[in-house]
Amino acid sequence: MRESAQRKITNSIETAVSGSALQSIGIIYGMETNKKINCEIVEFNEGHRDQVIKVIDTVLKNLEVIPASDELIDDEDLYKIPEVYKGRGRFWVALEQGRVIGTVAIREIDSNVAKLNRMFVLMEYHGTGAGQTLLNKALDFARQQGYKEVILNTHLLMKRAHHFYEKNGFVKIREDDEEYHYKLILD
Repeated sequence: MRESAQRKITNSIETAVSGSALQSIGIIYGMETNKKINCEIVEFNEGHRDQVIKVIDTVLKNLEVIPASDELIDDEDLYKIPEVYKGRGRFWVALEQGRVIGTVAIREIDSNVAKLNRMFVLMEYHGTGAGQTLLNKALDFARQQGYKEVILNTHLLMKRAHHFYEKNGFVKIREDDEEYHYKLILD
């Protein structure tokens, strides 16, 4: 499927309001795999916590960003998601048949700058469009909140992520020993 067709499908996902939680529901076709998945993007709730931690832990270990072990990642923000990603921030999960397959978050840095955080998709869902849908959700939210730019950082080993962000208009502004730092000016 061509990229323009993928964008049309991704952009045509219906948005519905359920209580105070925005939800995106749709069928996503991957550009690389042509795998069709039923994917739902919803705001995080406490029932997702264990799956969110497992998804992030699995991706980081698969990419050898963190060492393989029996212990799960214990980053503090993952245990305080409602407190950390509040106000002009949000945390979303991508669900396939109730299973968390990806995550993304927006965190307020200041009145004009948001940080894209926790952008992860399980490797078996790469190429399905789930990551693009998550990113679109986060960037649309950032625009609605009036942010002028979105920044992010990603580990040097996450080469697929570097390409993904650059393809979506992010510009690498610097790198250090372990991370690339990107910025996107919002229109």
